[in-house]
Amino acid sequence: MRIGEVAARAGVSTKTVRHYESVGLIASTRLANGYREYDERSARLVAEAHLLGTLGIRLDATRPFLDCLVEGKERADDCADSLRAYRSAIADLDGRIAELAARRDALAALLTEAETRGAVPRCEFS
Repeated sequence: MRIGEVAARAGVSTKTVRHYESVGLIASTRLANGYREYDERSARLVAEAHLLGTLGIRLDATRPFLDCLVEGKERADDCADSLRAYRSAIADLDGRIAELAARRDALAALLTEAETRGAVPRCEFS
């Protein structure tokens, strides 16, 4: 199948398909006319990698899920390595959430301090 069909089936752009190929998540062969030709599995792999990305899993961390599908498993998370990748992504998100909460608390403290000093915001564009 050609790149446009892979992209349509996976719900992504052709640019995304090319990017996933450039980082080695999928492969293609070149036809005599220079077009890329993908196998049936490519659309599933692209769709899975894209879905995982929307959930916050970095592209380089999708490999265990894609390998699971390549091994013939029905679901990308039917392998032990996929479960470890889930745990790692959750830990990463927990760390980011804690960091954002700390930043929010610091900003709130600065706001409270400014308000108690009687600081009044001024309009720069009047």
